[in-house]
Amino acid sequence: MNGGWNHAESPFHAGEQQVQERLGVRDKIETFARRVVRDYMPDQHREFYAQLPFVLIGTVDDRGRPWASLVAKRPGFMTSPDPRTLDVAARPLFGDPLNATLKTGADVGLLGIEPETRRRNRLTGRIDSVRSDGFVVAIGQAFGNCPQYIQTRAVEVLPEADAGADAPPISRSDRFDDRTRALIERADTLFIATAYSESRDAGSQGADVSHRGGKPGFVRVEDDRSFVFPDFSGNNHFNTVGNILLNPKAGYLFVDFETRDLVYMTGAADIVWEGEEVRAFAGAERLIRFRAEEVIRVEGSLPLRFDFGEYSPMLEHTGSWAQTAETIAAEQERNVYVPYEIFDVRPESEAITSFYLRRADGKAPASYEPGQFLPIRLAIPGEDAPAMRTYTISDAPNGEHYRLSIKREGGTALVSNFLHDHAKPGFRLEAMAPRGKFVPDQSSHRPVVLLSAGVGITPMIAMTNFIINEGLRTRNFRPTYFIHGAQNGQVHAFGDHIRRLAAEHESLRAHIRYSHPGEDDRLGETHDSEGHVDIELLKRLLPFDDYDFYLCGPPPFMQALYDGLTEIGVRDERINYESFGPATVLKHDAAPKRPPAKGEPVEGPVTVSFADSDIEATWSPDKGTLLELAEAAGLNPDFGCRSGICGTCATRIKCGTVDYLEEPSAPHADDEVLICCATPRSTAGEATCGEDRGVVLAL
Repeated sequence: MNGGWNHAESPFHAGEQQVQERLGVRDKIETFARRVVRDYMPDQHREFYAQLPFVLIGTVDDRGRPWASLVAKRPGFMTSPDPRTLDVAARPLFGDPLNATLKTGADVGLLGIEPETRRRNRLTGRIDSVRSDGFVVAIGQAFGNCPQYIQTRAVEVLPEADAGADAPPISRSDRFDDRTRALIERADTLFIATAYSESRDAGSQGADVSHRGGKPGFVRVEDDRSFVFPDFSGNNHFNTVGNILLNPKAGYLFVDFETRDLVYMTGAADIVWEGEEVRAFAGAERLIRFRAEEVIRVEGSLPLRFDFGEYSPMLEHTGSWAQTAETIAAEQERNVYVPYEIFDVRPESEAITSFYLRRADGKAPASYEPGQFLPIRLAIPGEDAPAMRTYTISDAPNGEHYRLSIKREGGTALVSNFLHDHAKPGFRLEAMAPRGKFVPDQSSHRPVVLLSAGVGITPMIAMTNFIINEGLRTRNFRPTYFIHGAQNGQVHAFGDHIRRLAAEHESLRAHIRYSHPGEDDRLGETHDSEGHVDIELLKRLLPFDDYDFYLCGPPPFMQALYDGLTEIGVRDERINYESFGPATVLKHDAAPKRPPAKGEPVEGPVTVSFADSDIEATWSPDKGTLLELAEAAGLNPDFGCRSGICGTCATRIKCGTVDYLEEPSAPHADDEVLICCATPRSTAGEATCGEDRGVVLAL
């Protein structure tokens, strides 16, 4: 037989396609699925089902309600006489709704899963015939499934599978009793049945059954009829979610691996796409909420014994409901300094050391995006007031701690020198929630080019780790080029880490350039070329394509690369940047665009007068903040954090009013504005400076 889906119609129905469109994977998954989805079972799938001691089955009852069921017997009870047929020589277990739904012509979904190996296969079809010892399935679709989130368990078939057992106790209700609630709350595995069948001739429609796994407790019971759980990244088919989108009915099966009880339930499901819990639950793409209509518990009916092995390694990248609640609470106090403790210190080079911070109260920290910075405050002996600084978080979000990789600046650099000399495990400081706008565009599917020099490597490490983690989680690796410049191996941080990632993931290509190699540096081993990272190097390394560029490093490095990229035709909106050191305005005609100001909308132009310097400048939204406008006009105002935290940029406003991009947390007098996050409001109205000027600053 020819491989793949050899039909003009899509292997996906309208609901699945809508979800794929929403998440930006429609075209890619259609092409992929046509290679792996078949209307028959290949030989390896036929052999796989034959070796299983159980199979999950999804069906629909006479009221249109899906149920998830389990059929078990000694391996060999499933055979495939031909690629389009699966013969199941077993009857439903006592009390299983499958006893009523197993009818000739009924839609059916099957999931073959081997917990020991985490292997699984899915198929959909119809019941071709039913007999006293089993039934036959006519295949509609068959495809392999990813092994993510499956916990390994060894399976033993008990004698009851052959001889049968006395009718076990059974209970029915429209809600969860205490035992059922406890089972749900400690579960690390569930099975969900869904269905959509508008046209019986469409191969993409019918019944389905799927697996979901997580850390114990990943399902949260909300009341005696409802629960909710995070839906993690899968194979991008979205069979379950697509079905629910068009038909919000679902059935669930929970297995008590200790007592061998089975709990079946059916009711209504709902997809939660947005909200603070979705954002805060690590790894969650969305939530699925369920409300039960009927619950059936059959005690000790499963003729199998399961011995736990290990949790899926994918769970490392997922959170918990307790952690989610703490993260949400931390977000609500994002402008409040809270105590943190350094629990690990690791030198990354002769110049850069990483400090690992966790909340002193043991709670989860506020979430962040890769590339953002952390505002910190600490007391330094001999100083009259606490010192405030901002440092980039140098690792991907993990829901547990932050890592700051800080360069020893030397000289009179107060905070960096103090941390290098005195910050050991147990050292405490304070921090607000992370912030900053230098973050990757996660809606883009273009290849990423990360360009850094010196300590500018820190946000690039965070972005690289995040992109790799997302690739592992979604199995969709975004092509990434990591290009970094350093003086030599002594001051170069994270070199081994980047080389290891590049060796393990072909989607990541790394190039390290040293300007002044040391005696121990070896071309081709410690670094890939010599000199400075410049536009000629990029021309040589990057194939012709449309990229998203991210720049971070000293101002001359930033300006040279920006100028070089724009000269070869790269559009401004493709170049994102953050600078360490004195501010620099890369764009010659305008400062970087920023989100529109909160408050009264302003389109401009607004004339801003820097009175002390006798300079006037015309502001419009594409000119950014008042700080950026001043820099573009040739001024060099003091600033620290560029986000309204430290108060360094406080400037007296002589007349006029401003709006803030984000409400600043730093204190300032009534006649002062924090120009790093402020924009002028208007050229008209009582609070302006006459007909000609909107804002006058004492700068």
